[in-house]
This record gives sequence, structure tokens and C-alpha cells, in this order.
Amino acid sequence: MLQKLYDKYVCPHLINYAMQMKPFRKQREKVIPSASGRVLEIGIGSGLNFNYYNKENVSEVFAVEPDEILLEKAKQNAKINNINLNVQQIKAEELPFDNNSFDTIISTYTMCSIPGLSSAMSEINRVLKLNGKFLFSEHGKSPDINIFKWQKRINAIQKRIAGGCHLDVDIPNEITKANFKLNKIDSMYVPGPKFLSYHYWGVASPLK
Repeated sequence: MLQKLYDKYVCPHLINYAMQMKPFRKQREKVIPSASGRVLEIGIGSGLNFNYYNKENVSEVFAVEPDEILLEKAKQNAKINNINLNVQQIKAEELPFDNNSFDTIISTYTMCSIPGLSSAMSEINRVLKLNGKFLFSEHGKSPDINIFKWQKRINAIQKRIAGGCHLDVDIPNEITKANFKLNKIDSMYVPGPKFLSYHYWGVASPLK
């Protein structure tokens, strides 16, 4: 009962606060300006990517977000940034869009908390155009074995306090096994606790 109350009323606000910290803002700056055409954001959260859109290159913005509180914050941020947002309170595992619908799909700090990540990635591939781009910035599995062991140890606690977040997701592997080509990928530790701060970011395209 307490966990459900925490997940509903406390966790969304904590996530929103954490995602506004400088290291995350700097990562968004590296990928979001490349979005163009018809855009879909997966797990849009509170809409923190909107500040970094090159709006001249973006025609439409769609989004999915399962959390009601974050979804409402995203709507507010869309208004502030003059973005006409079409957002639905659904999960990414079953996207209600036709095949080859989007020019750009964005995932920032979302892959760690999707329960059915393989299904979600397959759906992303399905609705992304063949010449489209998947932009991502995610934290995940550390290449350092000692840090990785700590990620495994802390996972159970992390999932409870951070909305199902997993610390050790192998981001490149999850992308490529969903039939994507990694056109560009970078990785490094950003400022913060090492078990949480190994980041991957880049661009992938679908192989269909």
C-alpha cells in the first residue's frame, strides 16, 4: 500500500526534479536538436526535451507517457514552449500508430524503466520510417566490472524508489537486438554517483 502511494504521489515529482539536474540537461543538448519532421517521444516524462527542439525542423510532436502526473507536466511544458503536443497516457509496448509513421523517435532516460523493453523497442522500430532516426540518451550498464556489480546489488532498491528504473541496462545491446543500426554512439561517466552516471547517447536507424 505504501509503495503504491509513493509511486503515485511522490516518485513522479522526484524523477522530475532529478531529470532537471545539469548533467541530464547537458546530455539532452547533445541529441534533441537533431529531431526533425514528425516526432514521437517515448516516455516523455514532464517534457524536459522541449527546450532543446529546433522548432523550425519539427512539424508535429507526439508522445506516450504512462504516468498521469508527469503527463500533465508535459502538457504544461508544451504550452510554455509553444509546442502542439499530442500525448497519450499509455505504455510503449503497444504503440497505437501505423507502421512507418515517424521521422524521429526520441528516448531520454526511459529505457531503464520500461518493463517490456524488448517489445517497446520492436514497436519503436515498427513505427519509425526506414530513413528515420532514433535519438537516445540513457544511463545504463557500466563497463567497469566493480561498478557493474554494485549496479546489480542496488537494482532492487533503485527499482522501488525510482519508478522501476534498472541501473544495468545494456543500452547498445537493447538497441541493436531490436534490429537497429547504431549510426553514432558515445558513452562516458557524467558527474554523479558512478553506479548511476554511465551514459550512452547517439543515433540509430531501423533495419527493415
